[in-house]
Amino acid sequence: MSTPVFITSAAVWIPPAESAKQAVAEGKYTADDLQVNNILCLPVAGDDISVPDMAVIAARRALDRAADVVGDQVDLLVHASLYHQGRDWGWTSGPYIQRELGLTNTFSINVDGLSNGGMAAIDLAVAQLEAGRGTNALVTTSDRFSEPGVNRWRGAYGIVGGDGSTGMVLSTSGGFARIHAVESFTDASLEPLWRGSHPFTSTYGEVHDLRTPKKSYLEEVGKESVLQRCEVALQTVVRSVLDKTGHKLDDFAKILFPNMGHGLMQVQFLQPLGITADRTLMDWGRHTGHLGAGDLTAGLARLVETKGLRPGDLVLLASAGGGYSLTVAVLEIESVPQWPEVTTDFDLPADVTE
Repeated sequence: MSTPVFITSAAVWIPPAESAKQAVAEGKYTADDLQVNNILCLPVAGDDISVPDMAVIAARRALDRAADVVGDQVDLLVHASLYHQGRDWGWTSGPYIQRELGLTNTFSINVDGLSNGGMAAIDLAVAQLEAGRGTNALVTTSDRFSEPGVNRWRGAYGIVGGDGSTGMVLSTSGGFARIHAVESFTDASLEPLWRGSHPFTSTYGEVHDLRTPKKSYLEEVGKESVLQRCEVALQTVVRSVLDKTGHKLDDFAKILFPNMGHGLMQVQFLQPLGITADRTLMDWGRHTGHLGAGDLTAGLARLVETKGLRPGDLVLLASAGGGYSLTVAVLEIESVPQWPEVTTDFDLPADVTE
């Protein structure tokens, strides 16, 4: 990268979690899904906080951690999300987050990339900083999977939704990790997997589940066709970013993915790349579930806060979302900051242990 870009800080906000076993007992979830997904609980936000205000909390934590480098100057704010942000048509949450943070001389914008939104936002922010259009950027995510709009336990195949928000500060002035390369790619032949056969509508409507469109498309083209194209797309973008840096997958201390059900992660990520779960944060993801657009930022914050990385370690971030879009980044850890607060800890239900 011509202009070095660093990750200066990362932080999250995650509410207390509800038990997956209890969800099964209450008929919200099935025992079969629990066994295949291996997600033991999900953080659930109450109605006392709005989705964009969740992002404000995580962003403040990240900005506090980056204060020595960026001060109060944030040139760009990119907010990504998967689900509803508290208002329907005609409003975006990015400027609200900016206003609540008291940021001035900042350009704020929202990114809609479903599960890949957070990483796509990082890619866009890095490109702006590399181009000299600012020195500091803030990337935020926030999602809450509340009923009746969506069933967090059974709304999608192999994915259960946990509530939470994230903040990441990027800077050309320094940070704990240097971003060596970022690559994004879309295989639009898989776009119907998220749309199905439903016709377009002229009015806004709630999406009650993601299973129906996937089911109709899988019936049309077959499961193997979908898995094969997903595999090729992942391998293509990973190979491209590794070619840029000259690294191999064996060089990475950790490889982070979206927090999906473990069965889905095996076929969508681990098997195509030939890696094992111990190199990921799937164990921690059993407690968070899928944090919408924020899984990768949350995972990186977790590694730093729990001293799971050392200077010189390489980390690969690989994300995927609707479209079918993917973003992959190569990071090198330059230092391990001594942040006193562990923002990635949250209250677990009584039937779940660390």
